[in-house]
Amino acid sequence: MPPERKKKAACSLCGTAGLTHLFDKDGYPVARCPGCTLIQVDAELSRAELDEIYGAEYFTEDELLYDYVSERPVRLESGARAAGALARLVPGGRLLDIGCAAGFFLAPAASHYDVTGVELSEFASAYARSEFGLRVLTGDVADVDLDGERFDVVTMWATIEHVSDPVRTVAAAAALTRPDGLFVLSTGDATGPLARRDLHGWNLMTPPHHLFFFSPRTIDRLLAEAGFRLRRIVYDGIVADAGPLRSPHARRAAMMLGTGNVMTVYATRTESPPRRSSRLRRAAARFRPLALAVGSRS
Repeated sequence: MPPERKKKAACSLCGTAGLTHLFDKDGYPVARCPGCTLIQVDAELSRAELDEIYGAEYFTEDELLYDYVSERPVRLESGARAAGALARLVPGGRLLDIGCAAGFFLAPAASHYDVTGVELSEFASAYARSEFGLRVLTGDVADVDLDGERFDVVTMWATIEHVSDPVRTVAAAAALTRPDGLFVLSTGDATGPLARRDLHGWNLMTPPHHLFFFSPRTIDRLLAEAGFRLRRIVYDGIVADAGPLRSPHARRAAMMLGTGNVMTVYATRTESPPRRSSRLRRAAARFRPLALAVGSRS
């Protein structure tokens, strides 16, 4: 990382000054907030830098995604499964996918919903429009022209860790979600087994692509302050290239025990004052029946 890069004045989530340096990874300092415990890259990245990071090469040649576009059939199949699962919870209506990339979730979701996407990458958003005829706006969700629109379902699949300002992004998502609407995001869990064993070597510790590393505690705080109520956390993914956790049996066991390292978080939009979940409620969210969680207003 260039030495002149500006460090953060305070935590991006809670505003606490003086982040605790943990280590450097790929030239970027990684730090933990002593207040809320959010782990984050301690550097300010400009919009121009983000645009450069997420150019065409990221989706076709990047070492993390391999060739994302060439995996279109597999990714469309995965998107169809995710869309079908959502449709069982919210059968129909309007859906917004923030960080929709090339549209591999949004395209199959169009079979169930009236869909819209937002994507920062010029390349990926153009691909989604040209290949699938999708309504995809290019830019940051906090800046694109969706004023006055409301959606029944808003999703952010593997996106929150990439954005430069997660508080602003989730606040924008909340403004676009109808009251009692469903908000779903997925991200790595920095308190999961792989991260706890070796945070520096964790394969989701990949700055500058990943800038934030959440836990159930910090994701709950992020949601509550935007006006969402945590309903369910599902550990439905383990990203592991080697070792015992790459086996299907380990993945199923981790899902059942709530110890996976990729979490899908379900929340609903509330107009009541922000309220964070207690540690007990966060733990219970791992086992609460999802249909009940979405339908309940408690």
